[in-house]
Amino acid sequence: MATSTDVATIRAQRYLNEPIVERCRHLAILINESSTTELQLVFPLLIDSLFGIVDNIGWCLHNITKQNPLEFETLCHFLSPQGAMFSLCYKLLPDCYLKYNFPVSYLPSKIRSMLEEAVISPFYLDKIKDDQGIRVPSALSMNPFEYYIFHFAYHLTNPWLQQQENIWAKYDTVYFELANCYLNHFLPRDNSTVLPMIGPYIKKTPPRKLTQSPEFRRDCHRLQTPRLLRTSILSPGSSSPGSSVPQQQCLPQVWRSETVVQVFLDFWLEYTESQQLTQLSTSYLTSIPRRDSIHSGEHIRLVRQFIKTLHEFTNSATGDKSAMDELKRIILPSVQGKIYTFLRKAIYHWPLDGSFRLVLEAWLSFIQPWRYTPGIMYTNEGKIEEEERGKIYDTNRWISFVANNLLAYTAVFQQLLPRFMRTDLVAPKNATMLYRVTKVFSQLHLARMICEVESCIDDVGLSKGRLTTNQWTSVVRQQILELEGPTYQYVPMFSPAITSQVVWFLSTIKQAHLTATSLVEALENRRKGKRFLLSLWEYFNSESSSDDINIEERRRVPYYLATAQQQLIDIFQIKLEDIPQVAIVADQEYHDSILSTSFCHQSQMESSFDTSKPGTFVPLQEGRQTCRYIEYMGDPELQPVRTNECGFLVRNFYKLCCYINLKYRYEIIALYNRRNFLGSISRQFLVPPTTVVKLPKRTPTGFTSGYEERLPARLSLRPLANYTFLLSVLFGILIAWLTNYSPFTFLGFAFWVWIMYIIIRAALQHCFPSSTNTFRPNVSTFPINR
Repeated sequence: MATSTDVATIRAQRYLNEPIVERCRHLAILINESSTTELQLVFPLLIDSLFGIVDNIGWCLHNITKQNPLEFETLCHFLSPQGAMFSLCYKLLPDCYLKYNFPVSYLPSKIRSMLEEAVISPFYLDKIKDDQGIRVPSALSMNPFEYYIFHFAYHLTNPWLQQQENIWAKYDTVYFELANCYLNHFLPRDNSTVLPMIGPYIKKTPPRKLTQSPEFRRDCHRLQTPRLLRTSILSPGSSSPGSSVPQQQCLPQVWRSETVVQVFLDFWLEYTESQQLTQLSTSYLTSIPRRDSIHSGEHIRLVRQFIKTLHEFTNSATGDKSAMDELKRIILPSVQGKIYTFLRKAIYHWPLDGSFRLVLEAWLSFIQPWRYTPGIMYTNEGKIEEEERGKIYDTNRWISFVANNLLAYTAVFQQLLPRFMRTDLVAPKNATMLYRVTKVFSQLHLARMICEVESCIDDVGLSKGRLTTNQWTSVVRQQILELEGPTYQYVPMFSPAITSQVVWFLSTIKQAHLTATSLVEALENRRKGKRFLLSLWEYFNSESSSDDINIEERRRVPYYLATAQQQLIDIFQIKLEDIPQVAIVADQEYHDSILSTSFCHQSQMESSFDTSKPGTFVPLQEGRQTCRYIEYMGDPELQPVRTNECGFLVRNFYKLCCYINLKYRYEIIALYNRRNFLGSISRQFLVPPTTVVKLPKRTPTGFTSGYEERLPARLSLRPLANYTFLLSVLFGILIAWLTNYSPFTFLGFAFWVWIMYIIIRAALQHCFPSSTNTFRPNVSTFPINR
């Protein structure tokens, strides 16, 4: 006889095979109706199915976007902090003996190394499963809330899921939306309470005793408290002076908030390099594919969102000395070193392409905490407008952050400088990135704060007796030692060596500016010479100088480069006479290369409008970029759909014509070959006989020989699928409707005009026969050079 637990498990397994919408609805009902005992086995089944632990697919949280609104909204509601999944976690949480095993192989490589070396952080210490006789545990024992958060964080870095296609391009996914929702909920920026309110979680599993860290031993019935906060603040019976809220009520809020921050930090900001993987024990890596050192676009966007949330959470502190306020005060200093290390390695490994903007924006968000202050800001002059919120107004408030993160400003800037010198600054995306960096560093007071903090490293600066330099000396030196090591030689940002590099970089920017200016002028001149119809098509389709860059983006490049050049001069206080007076001219080879690519693109568009051309223009890779006209030599009815044709109509007209041409083949040929007036009319709308080339094909015994095939006269309705023809018909119907004529009246009148046109042409051709050959000659391929 099946128990209630078995019935709930069977129901859950059946629901997991249903479509997403029905699955979430039925599972929510099951969670609401079932008891805690019945849900204990349902929870791990749900986690395994959700995150693809079994099938490496899961519920497609990385693939479902807002383009699928029903599934998107259903999943977001089911997995939201107020949804059925967290309701299940909170139902199971009061049972302190209920634990779930999270495999150690899923942990970040650094955490696994710490477990092997028995150097374990307090956050993981009380989660170690005590396996007698095993030195290194194979799993961590967690409560339901931790088990879900750990799996959610691992889902972003799961190497099996990273092998899926298109994970790079998508970022408006269910996973991205849920991650933002969790950050906003568990790290409230408005000093609200983390809902729902739950009682303190009692931990009763005795942890493993480690001789390496006796200070981390836990008592059996001790409260599980955040590891970032002081024990005295989180004592259950204590109450902080000046706090109106008892600490016992704040414990559940801070415990969940710290868990989310710690887990997201460990999983998302781990930068695993290939050489690090080989150093780990092979027992963890037997069945897990190797991760790439380049993260997905969704991953980097989430890291940026995580950084922004930490800034907003920290800046919302009110000083009420509560547990949550204490977490806000110390959370950013506890994690900023790991953020710096992640960004520095990401910048080092990232390729030289436009996707680098993702890493750059994450770094710029980290070094600008003043942009993420909650509420409306005021100064002595009044309220600060929205566009002014990103500026520095109180240097005393932000100089401590600059000092504690000096390397994030200076070392990363020095790391970016040679990268920008190797980058194509004429490309709009790269010019925009340079402009963004110089705009941030040219903010009022920022350069002065960096210079003031840097002066504490120099003994000469210490002798000046400034209180600020003495204040930050130990902070900066300790920061360099911890993040870069004792052998690191710090080079001040405003030293002569860096200033010299910037001066040479200015010449690179100048040449790129001249090249971009000449390129825009050439494209503008070419655009003026285009046909009106081509220009109109280009305007509505946002196409211009190349496949993915329009002329509007090209126009902004000279402005960005000129502004960036002036901002660098202002930041480093470079005098004009210090800039080498060398002859700088535009890069003519690069200029011609871009124009040649643009010419190929223009030729392709023109060939799309000219349906008499059966071929297309393709760029050549050998030598300088030129275009070659390649003719389609097969059946004209089977050539690919052109950009000015409706694919649906092309395919269906082809099926209809195939049926007519096959059924009435001999009648059509006889009608076409008649030498009377009826034959002249038929030759006006029938396609003449055509000779096509059949290319050799591979067979099991070798290649077949090519041959020519003669296609007889036939009917073709493909011209009716042309967008120009369809727009003309719609425009005519609109005019007829405005003049109180029905669409059928207009279509009948148009058909009558077409018949009269055909008869007139046939009569003229019958009266004045020509000797023109109706067969289309084969056009040889030829290059088109600029």
